[in-house]
This record gives sequence, structure tokens and C-alpha cells, in this order.
Amino acid sequence: MHTRLCGTGGQEISTPKRKPVHRFSRTTYPLLALVLILLVQGCTNSRLIISPVYNRLDDRMRDEFNKLGDFNQEQKANFESRLGTFHVWHRQSELPQYAQLMRTVVASITNADTTENNVKAWMETAEIRTQAIRECHPINFSFDLMRTMTDDQFVFIEERFNKEQTKNRERRESRTRKERVARRLKNTVKWAGRIGLDFNAGQRAMLESAFLRQVSLRTEYYALSADWNKQFFNMARDQENLTYESDMQDHLQVLWSLLETAHTEQWQANRELWQETGFQIIDSLTSSQRRAVSRWVTKMSVTLDTISTYEPSFNVVNDPAVGCLVSAEST
Repeated sequence: MHTRLCGTGGQEISTPKRKPVHRFSRTTYPLLALVLILLVQGCTNSRLIISPVYNRLDDRMRDEFNKLGDFNQEQKANFESRLGTFHVWHRQSELPQYAQLMRTVVASITNADTTENNVKAWMETAEIRTQAIRECHPINFSFDLMRTMTDDQFVFIEERFNKEQTKNRERRESRTRKERVARRLKNTVKWAGRIGLDFNAGQRAMLESAFLRQVSLRTEYYALSADWNKQFFNMARDQENLTYESDMQDHLQVLWSLLETAHTEQWQANRELWQETGFQIIDSLTSSQRRAVSRWVTKMSVTLDTISTYEPSFNVVNDPAVGCLVSAEST
């Protein structure tokens, strides 16, 4: 069966029918993860720079997949078809919706009429787009691939995941809370500067206050995700299970709401904190800051719209079994 996942702008995508998933629970709601990637790597809103960066995102995903183990040609082809389908869907369906959200934000900032409800709606729209990426991620269409994997492949991947989590935990524990807050503040100010928004002392103080008030749930997340990983690999090895794919899919959905489910009160408090802080910062913008942000983000929205129309450089597999398909309304 198939269902239509509706997002902003009236566009739709075709996805396999699954249980609803919760909002993303590990971030403090950056506007769009993709845009941050482009900012960090491209430092520009120029189509000539962003387009090649975006075109290489599937190469990065392919590289990460190949690092997970020594896969045979059939397994690689399985992943390739899903990766290509995902990239085409994201380009043609999601980029225009990111651009539309940017135009909505810019119009409000330019007119200086932003309300708290506006900021809440923008964050909820970004969450919908994050949910769409999760729903259409190649892993959701790769359980047949997992059924072909050997014990050695699973062992290698599990050990790599455990080592990565240990490294992340040790890196976090090597810094004091004060140092972590200072680092996050520095990075946020740096990223804002890349879109022409130079925070003044008062705005930096707002950000620092929010970082200090935010309830850190990282330690709790490490414990929850370690348990989730253990269950995941035990289930993945049970390849004779008659309900293998549905069980794996259900377990995968649990990942996206680990903190929201286990620490609901603190999670919601953090969410409301950043909605409030976002509004306060936007409300404090000077005329020159509004003009700078509007120019940069407007050009970025045009760039994303343009890139979304480019033809893919690989064959598209028009099969809902391997990924989300672009609807006729999106093309």
C-alpha cells in the first residue's frame, strides 16, 4: 500500500504506509539540516558553489556505506538504487519546499511583523521536512539488503557504531559544561555570520542564556541509543523471522523519538525554550540586520529552486519498493 505524505506548499510524496513518527528529538531545531551542510561547506548562496556540493551528497552517503563493510556487488547495487532514488526525490520534492519556507521567513523578517506563532509554525514546518527525510531515507528500503548480510558484516558494523559512540561520549566528557556552551555559542555566531547576520552583544547574550538554560539530555541519549543499537543488531541477525521487515521498520521508528518518549517534560521544555529564543532574536534584529538576512536567504531560495530542476546524472528507478517517488505535482 501507499500513502501520500503532505507537506508545505501543497506538494506530496509517495511513501510506503507506516506508523506516524514523532518530531526529531536530538536537535535544538536548526531551520534545515541540508542548508547547514551547504553553509558549512560552501559558505555561500551561489548556485555555482552549492550545486556541486549538493550533487556530491550522494557520494558522501555512498562512501559512508562502503566504510561499513566489505559488501558484494549485488549488495552495492541494492544500495545504489535506493540512494539514487532518494537523491532524486530529495532534489525534486524537498528543495522547492525548503525554498518556499525561506521565502516565508524572509517576508516576515523584512516586514518586521514576526510573531511567536510565526516562529512556532516555521519550526513545525522544518520538523515536517525532517520527518519526510527520515521516512524516505534509504535505510527504510534496505531491509531486504540486511537479510543478505553475513554475521561478519554485522559484527563489523556494530563494532564501528560502538566505537563511534564511545568516541563521541569521550569527546563530550573532555569538556566542561561551560566549555561546551562557549563552543556552541561560537559555532552559532559563525554560522549566522555566513548568512550576513552579525549578532550584537545583546543577541549573543540571548543565545548564551538559552544554551545555559537548556536541559542537556546528551548523556541520557547515549544510554538510550546504546540499548537501541543492541536491540537493532539482534533483530537484524534474525533473518529467518517471518515479520523481519515490519519488525525492523517499527524498531527504526523508535529511534527518532527516544528522548521525546523517555524524557518528555525536559524535551518539551527545550523545544519551547528555542521557540521563545528564536522569536526574541528575530524581534531584536536591526534594520540593517534584516536587510542582510533577507538578501542572503532570498538568493539561497532562488538557488535551491534552480538546483531542484536539474536532471539527475543517473538512472531513476521508478519503483516505490526502493524509495519515495516524486509525485506529478512536484515535477
